[in-house]
Amino acid sequence: MRQRHYADGVPQRTSLTAPPAWIPAPRPTGSGAVDQSVALWSALAALGLRDAVLAPGSRSAPLVYGLAADELAGRIRAHVRIDERAAGFTALGLSRERPEYPAAVVTTSGTATAHLHAAVMEAHHSRIPLLVLTADRPAELREVGANQTTRQAGMFRSLTRLAVDLPAPTAAEASEPELRTAVSTAARALALATGEHPGPVHLNLSFRDPLVPGPVTDSTDPVPLEDRRRIVLTRRARPAAPVPHPVPVDGRTVVVAGDAAGPAAAELASRHRLPLLAEPSSGSLHGATLIPRYPALLREIMADPEHPLRPHRAIVLGHPTLSRPVVGALLGAEDVEVIVVDPHPDWPDVARRAHLVVPAAAGQEREGGLADPAVRAGRERHLRAWAEAAAGSARALPGSWQRRAALAAWEASGPQDVLVLGSSSLVRDLEQHAGPTSARVIANRGLAGIDGTTAMAGGIALAREADAAPGRVRLLVGDLTALHDLTGLLIGPDEQRPDLDIIVVDDGGGRIFSGLEHAAAPPALLRRFFTTPHGVDLAAAATALGAPARRVTTDTLQTALAEPLHGLRVLVVQETPSGVTTNS
Repeated sequence: MRQRHYADGVPQRTSLTAPPAWIPAPRPTGSGAVDQSVALWSALAALGLRDAVLAPGSRSAPLVYGLAADELAGRIRAHVRIDERAAGFTALGLSRERPEYPAAVVTTSGTATAHLHAAVMEAHHSRIPLLVLTADRPAELREVGANQTTRQAGMFRSLTRLAVDLPAPTAAEASEPELRTAVSTAARALALATGEHPGPVHLNLSFRDPLVPGPVTDSTDPVPLEDRRRIVLTRRARPAAPVPHPVPVDGRTVVVAGDAAGPAAAELASRHRLPLLAEPSSGSLHGATLIPRYPALLREIMADPEHPLRPHRAIVLGHPTLSRPVVGALLGAEDVEVIVVDPHPDWPDVARRAHLVVPAAAGQEREGGLADPAVRAGRERHLRAWAEAAAGSARALPGSWQRRAALAAWEASGPQDVLVLGSSSLVRDLEQHAGPTSARVIANRGLAGIDGTTAMAGGIALAREADAAPGRVRLLVGDLTALHDLTGLLIGPDEQRPDLDIIVVDDGGGRIFSGLEHAAAPPALLRRFFTTPHGVDLAAAATALGAPARRVTTDTLQTALAEPLHGLRVLVVQETPSGVTTNS
């Protein structure tokens, strides 16, 4: 969808790469708060904002009325969520899918703002643009015990690229300097959210009464568009792509693709015929040199200093978070040179052993390199040895019905589909057992939390529907992750519902802890405090919240996923048809 702007006072259609030089001042509304809100939204729309997710509230009402103004008709899609945390993660999903068009989330004042914290944290650590708009009381009502008033200004400051406490405009009508301040602040916020180091920005917006449009004292006809005051719209040029830096490669080099590494990792590994160790959400699982099912093998390799496959250099792209053999054993080994490829100032280096950090990488072979037939043949033998050894190590691992369910969702997802993974044992099942995939795989690995996973997946689906993108969005989660975001299923009857399959693997608790060091805890302690059995009928809970749900088994899941349909549905996967569940 292209955005309108104004040239010589005439509405035009243009590409978002060329925003207008100015926007018209809003018509007076009888409320300075609404005036400012209209100007703010108009600037954001002109600069590329497409979606806003709002939670209900009174102090934030000017932003609602502003969004409903004639100037904004059809330019920004509004989505309403009752729960602020669901609103924050829905906006995060919209922004994750289309980072060039970041979404905004709007809340009222007080405790409502606190519910955005988890989404802001994930946006920061995953480098996802997100515009956070929190309504607040004006300065005269702060620190005096006024209702629903707390210290909101700067509450996300350590996580944001910009945090501004915007003063309240004049009550009856916003002045020209107040409108210019709001517009220039909006432009600066969007530029920083989408700039060299993308992430969340926070505008804390103070509003005085009246919070609703009122009678306008000027009895003359409304000022024509071409005669209204013009407000300059600051535009910022897009940052240039980083220049590749030469990094050494040889036959004992591996490429590690963490979360969101993207195709660059696969291209680097393929060009130099290097083993590619890629996490499920890396975006690199199409690589020609991909080594599927590598974690168990890597654990064996790094335990043996003399292992013939042991690397002495690792080139890291993305954010490795899943595999302890990667993060601890490989990247933490004293005899492994670590090179990090990342253009941002918060590059990942958990073991603090990076020898070199570059914004982009071009492999540099020793003299001759792959042009030497003997060198190329040696690399191919090395790759085959890695692949065969990894497959053998994976086959030796015990299986589970949960793993079969995860693989069914993985294999059902094709090149036009998006598979969203929750932070549970299922994503580790896929890392250890899944093969290559042509689907896009996404996960909240910035903090690897389970907050807002359903709402985030819904936001991704809504963004794809707006772009008429083909394929299906599927969410694969464990039962505790699903329970943690039940309000993500709560979508009002007036709201657009996403096309989304939610696959919940219900084994009665948090299986992930049985695979960590806590497995050695006494069984009663492990069960109560870690696996935390819940006893909830997840299908009934989803149905009660308005999401069609049904129970399936691993044997019937694949058939259910192949059904052609639209809309939101929940598939609760259990081990037995009777619904009796067990922890594994």
